[in-house]
Parts: sequence; C-alpha cells; structure tokens
Amino acid sequence: MKILIACDKYKGSLSADDVCTILEEGIMTYHSHAECFAQPLADGGDGTVSIIRKFLGLQPVNVATIDPLNRPIEAAYYHSDDTAYVELAECSGISQLTPTELNPMITHCIGTGKLIRQAIKDGYRKITLCIGGSCTNEAGLSIGHALGFKFLDKDQRELIPTGGNLAEIVHINPPELDVDVSMTILCDVNNPLYGLNGAAHAFAAQKGAADHEILRLDDGLRHIASLLERYTGQSVKDLQGGGAAGGIAAGLHALLGGKLISGFTYISEMIQLEDGIRQADIVITGEGYLDSQSFDGKVIGQMATLCQLHDKPLIAVVGGTNLDRRKLNANGITALYQIMDHALDQEDAITNATRYLTQISATLKI
Repeated sequence: MKILIACDKYKGSLSADDVCTILEEGIMTYHSHAECFAQPLADGGDGTVSIIRKFLGLQPVNVATIDPLNRPIEAAYYHSDDTAYVELAECSGISQLTPTELNPMITHCIGTGKLIRQAIKDGYRKITLCIGGSCTNEAGLSIGHALGFKFLDKDQRELIPTGGNLAEIVHINPPELDVDVSMTILCDVNNPLYGLNGAAHAFAAQKGAADHEILRLDDGLRHIASLLERYTGQSVKDLQGGGAAGGIAAGLHALLGGKLISGFTYISEMIQLEDGIRQADIVITGEGYLDSQSFDGKVIGQMATLCQLHDKPLIAVVGGTNLDRRKLNANGITALYQIMDHALDQEDAITNATRYLTQISATLKI
C-alpha cells in the first residue's frame, strides 16, 4: 500500500513538514503494510519559501526591515542563481502581529518592499514573491512606496498607503529610476480585487476589520483599480487572483508587471507532484482549517482536483472543518479526520496537535 502524504501547514501550530512527518511516523507505526512518501506542500502562503528553499538549496540574505506597524525587525530573502525569493509573511504577515494589533486600516507592507529593494540592489532582477498570509488590504501600494513610487492626495501631499487612506490617493508618480525587475507573484487564492468575493469582503475580517471598515476597504480597492488603470494602462478589475493578499497581486501586476500564477501550481510542478499521485494507492492531505475557501486555489482543493483527475482516493486530515460530509464528498474528499473530534477546544487542538495527529494515524482506514 503506497501512501502519499502531501499536507499544508496547520497555521499557528505545525509546519507542513511537521504535519507530514508526524502522519508518516504514525502510519508506519500502526499500519505495517503501508509504504509512505511524505511531501510537504504550500500554495503561495506562509511556508512556501521554506519548501522552495529545501528543493532548490536557496541561500538566505538577512535584511534590516520593519513590521506592519513600523517596528524594526530582521527578515531574509533567499536566492539561487539570478532569482531572489521573498515571502511576504516574513515581515508583513498576520503572524507578525498579536490579535489585538491586527488592523488592515493602518497596516502596510513596506517591510516586504524593503526586502525586495535590497534584493534588487544586490543585483537580482528576477523576484519570486509569495504573498499569502498578509495582514493588509492596500493593494500592495506600500510595496510600491518602498520601491520609489509616490502616492499623492488632492493637495499633492505624499501618503504612505494603507487600507484606510486608499480613497485619498489621486495621483501616482513613478520612481525616478525605473524598477528593472521581472516579478513572479505566487497567489494562494483566485479572488478578484474587489466586490462581494474580493479581498476586503472575503479576507479583511480575519485581518481585524470591522463590518463597516470592510465596506470602506472595498471602496478603496475599487478606487485604486480605477486609478491604476488610468496611470498604468493595466486593468485589474477582473484579474483572477488580483484580490490575493489584500490586493497585492493586482497592485504589483499593474505597477511592476508582475505575473500572477497559482502558488500551488508552482510548487506542484517544481516537485513533480502528479508523478507522486499517480504512483500512490491513497493520498492524504491536510491543513489547519478546512472551509469553503479551501476549494478556491488552496492546497486541499487543488489536491482534490488532481486526485479526481488520476482517480485516487483522497483522505483529508485537518485541524477542524465547518463543512458536512456531503459537501466534502462533492468536492472530492473521500474521507475526513479532524483533530477537533479529539481535542477539548481549539486551544487544546493547536497546542497538542502532534499527539492528536498520532492518534488519528492509528485510526486511519487504509
């Protein structure tokens, strides 16, 4: 029995590598007939660069930068040959802030812009940017700010872009020196920039926005879409994936010509994931929380599509879910196991995920 274990991280608890290793060890302990192959996955969000780094042997370059609230931190970009790899979450992610600090009205990604600026200064003209996990909703304009773009209000005063002041921006001045870079943007969702399925309505609440702020953030993104088209000639209103990371995908596509691709597709092609699926009898995947967004460009949804394509059963092992079995089966999940069926509460599930994953390993029907 060949089993491919290909899981994403359990955010706030375990890395993708940890999840895969724990399940592999548990299955080998309790199911002697099984032969396991572990392959950690990512979709462009937190942890993506670690997978690329391991596969390509990337080297880090540490940079003094700032977090989303201007506090000094140290982060790194990674490089191989002529390409620099930057993970936005390293300095501009939700993980950088406490729950009470989350506020997409005031947070920015200048820290990520500083990483990119340093990589360009160091001679890298190809940038691969992993944008998932952001705590912002400002269309990536603050990254543009760090790279020399100026965003002005009606009185020609320069603004540092945040979600709360997007509607005040009426002029965009390009950098004095062209930003000579070819950028690939790895996206973890397919959402558009604005609208009911856009960046603000879909994701701003988890970044700390109140209901009335979500409406204001969405209006700001609509305004910026129009402004970007006027100044760059690039329309982003219908750009698939433009709403990824609070609209960073759309903003950098317009400002820098960034090419948007699925983070999952990028990783799966790099590691030749489909070959592993074809060789497996059973595939196991997982993430921290499985909901309807999981089928909109993220790991579990993409794994379900590939397993259906190759007629392989797919078992999902997750922290928790709000979906019923009928919904899961309709989306290609053959069986589901969740830590919340064992844990006392969410805190217990996060703290003791290793123990519960080992318990689940013993009960898998394989």
